Amino acid sequence: MLLSSVLPIAATTPAPLTLAMSAGPDEKSVPSEGTPSLIPTETSAPSDPPDGGLQAWLCIAGCFLMQFVQFGLINTFGVFQDYYEKTILSTTSPDTIAWIGGIQQFLLFFGGLVVGRWFDAHGAHILIVPGAIIIVLSLMFVSLSTKLYQLMLAQGVLFGIGSALIFHPTIAVPGHWFRRRRALAMAIVGASSGLGGTVWPIAFNELIGRVGFAWALRTAGFIALALFAVGCALVRTRLPRKAPTTWRKVFLPFREVPFILLTASVSAVFWGLYSPFFYVSGRASQLGASSSLAFYCVSFINAASTVGRMLAAVGDHWGAFNVLITAASGMAVVCLAFWIPLHTVAQVIACASTYGLFVGMYIAIIPACIATTGPAHEIGLRVGILWAVAAGFSLTGPPINGAFVNRYTTDGIVGDAGYRAVGIFTGIVCLVGAMCAIGSKFRVSGRVGGIL
Repeated sequence: MLLSSVLPIAATTPAPLTLAMSAGPDEKSVPSEGTPSLIPTETSAPSDPPDGGLQAWLCIAGCFLMQFVQFGLINTFGVFQDYYEKTILSTTSPDTIAWIGGIQQFLLFFGGLVVGRWFDAHGAHILIVPGAIIIVLSLMFVSLSTKLYQLMLAQGVLFGIGSALIFHPTIAVPGHWFRRRRALAMAIVGASSGLGGTVWPIAFNELIGRVGFAWALRTAGFIALALFAVGCALVRTRLPRKAPTTWRKVFLPFREVPFILLTASVSAVFWGLYSPFFYVSGRASQLGASSSLAFYCVSFINAASTVGRMLAAVGDHWGAFNVLITAASGMAVVCLAFWIPLHTVAQVIACASTYGLFVGMYIAIIPACIATTGPAHEIGLRVGILWAVAAGFSLTGPPINGAFVNRYTTDGIVGDAGYRAVGIFTGIVCLVGAMCAIGSKFRVSGRVGGIL
């Protein structure tokens, strides 16, 4: 299965399977007996990760570029939601439009269940090269789309599949190269998604004003193609490939209460986590923000999430579960205490930035929490099945909140009650997620307090 930021996965770049392979000067391996796969043994185990060096940092740079495009565009969907509501899908309800983004999120995370196994067996490039091509094609197809079903297929399904093929390998590969400095390496890669979510809305706003929506998408496609080409050239897997986990063993962790509670925590939070991303632009517009400033509100969330992802590194000293609980509680407080009563554009900006900070911390620390719930050799497996479960909740959350917005829309104008309902729903599910995380920590350590 795929690797989290806390454990390397065995995989290599594509190479002939009939010979012993060495992915670098630090690695030793021997030919397998009677099987085409190379599975490390005590005599063929690779050496420790180099924790630095030119090739290692170039690989991190490649992962950074690929997630800058892929996850950055995923985090930009709030811009598309607001644009579609006002233009080509103005007669379509917000909750229906939100299914486009929901499908993206579902395929991105659920795909880890399958993509991780392919990564184990075949390495990164067999996944990231097709993923890059699919995403570029998706952007081009979106530029030609004028109907809901076309956008569902091009932006929802196609982009979601491409995202899964890129996201999971690029969070796995850094573990091949870093161990002691892995938190730093993963923080750099993770920050790229927030930075991309900051830059892309600004770029789209400028491009739409200059060349129109269609050519804005095509321009983004050409930029993505160039960045993906560089990223694919830089990403390298280092470890020998291994046989993927058999399907009959995939769901065994669900027999353990700590893992069940952690999965419930992530699923609950992801049920509401992305809804403010989808509706913050609409809320800002409803309060009188200019179209440009409304677009930038998505950038404010993502810029703050970039900082939050870096701050999550304190989990090495303060405890991963403590960071997770704090972040989930922070999102709940922001939504329930600040999102609901806000009534000015300045308050929207402040609320969005604070919320993004906690979101970045939450997402970045999840793999470290998973590592505490089971043995080291199962981390990749547990990451994959946890994301697969959470995917169903990330699919349905935005449309549910879209239904709230639509319920209080009159003559195309959304009332305050619709956006407040979004804050209530998101705040409650984040609070439930925090409580489940506390329960998981208690079952792991036997206490609620302390560093874990």
